[in-house]
Amino acid sequence: MLRCCERREGGAQRRATVLLEIYNSLTRQREAFESIEPGVAKMYVCGITPYDVGHLGHALVFVTFDVVRRYLEFNSYEVRHIQNITDVDDDMVRKSRELGISIPELTDRNHAIYLREMDALNVQRPLAFPRVSQSLPEIIELVQLLIARGHAYVVDGYVFFDSSSCADFGRLSGRTRDELRQGPISDSTPEEPDHLKRDKLDFLLWQPSDAADARFPSPWGEGRPGWHIECSAMARAALGDRIDIHGGGRDLQYPHHDSEIVQSECATGEAPYVRTWMHVGTMKLDGVKMSKSLGNLVKVSDLLADGHSPDAIRLNLLRTHYRADHDWDAEELRRSEEMATTLRRAVESRGGPPDRLQVQHHRLAFMDAMDDDFNTPRAVDVLLSVAAEIEAGRLHGETAIPTLIELADVLGLRLGREG
Repeated sequence: MLRCCERREGGAQRRATVLLEIYNSLTRQREAFESIEPGVAKMYVCGITPYDVGHLGHALVFVTFDVVRRYLEFNSYEVRHIQNITDVDDDMVRKSRELGISIPELTDRNHAIYLREMDALNVQRPLAFPRVSQSLPEIIELVQLLIARGHAYVVDGYVFFDSSSCADFGRLSGRTRDELRQGPISDSTPEEPDHLKRDKLDFLLWQPSDAADARFPSPWGEGRPGWHIECSAMARAALGDRIDIHGGGRDLQYPHHDSEIVQSECATGEAPYVRTWMHVGTMKLDGVKMSKSLGNLVKVSDLLADGHSPDAIRLNLLRTHYRADHDWDAEELRRSEEMATTLRRAVESRGGPPDRLQVQHHRLAFMDAMDDDFNTPRAVDVLLSVAAEIEAGRLHGETAIPTLIELADVLGLRLGREG
């Protein structure tokens, strides 16, 4: 979406046409954002697998796409935001058995915790949280389309996608077929019966299952879907054959998102499946990726219980660009707390006398930052500059304070207005 506005550079003013540019992981370049349907942005974000509670790495992903949504809405887009719940997979089966509860109980318990944490961080809820267990007809339909079009085959109740039927499989990760075979792959990738495949790169669309709550009827026998087909089906059901933005952690590029691309495009004949792929960097602790399997976690609930404000946690996440890796640092959170205090104090101050809308310069600088592939570190700096100018009496309180509140809201900051 274009926005024409007045800009200041070196004291001079000029007119400029401004574009929101986003780095597309698929093309490996920044591109002007243009939605498929004018004025509507369809965004699908890979959600949680609720076999356990979440951590700050999850919060990083969901805060990032909350800001993406808020800035698109700031630019007058209607954002149709969908985020799935993977409630049928190996980990859900394993954990439910360990705890002696059903998968729906496990899902409801941990998703409730997730919602409390995200609500506390002022992350807006998506339009829908589709669950795998409630999307079986759509999943089965997509698998049937792939079989009918020669892109999948059946072996002993398993259905595999035939990777050789799509010449550019792996284009998101940028690896050749030989490189893909050699790995590495994501540590969240489930094991598959390679001995039944025509090629190691083929991947599961459906598999037999006898697990309670993870066993569903299908044309290929009772079973459950493979990991990748779930997101393709849920995104298609909610948003259609093509979507504007698909987001998730960088570790999902291969095999999950690469597989989504080929199975969606081969099933529907529509391309590109996704116009803009966005991937968030990794959250680390002492240089090692945070992971539920490793247990090296910093939990949002623990930070809140320790008295840290939601604004400080969000600022801490947003002070590093979303595509860069983040390394957790308690001292950085303390500094973010100081910034949050500064911003709250500014909205409670009087500001200076009328100043002929001098705050507009800062407003445009904020939009420049956000148009620059959601450069939130620079946007945060702009907010802090506005706050400093208000407190110094150089910006008019009646114009600058509402502007500070408005721009802070784009970053999801409440500034002490929790009520």
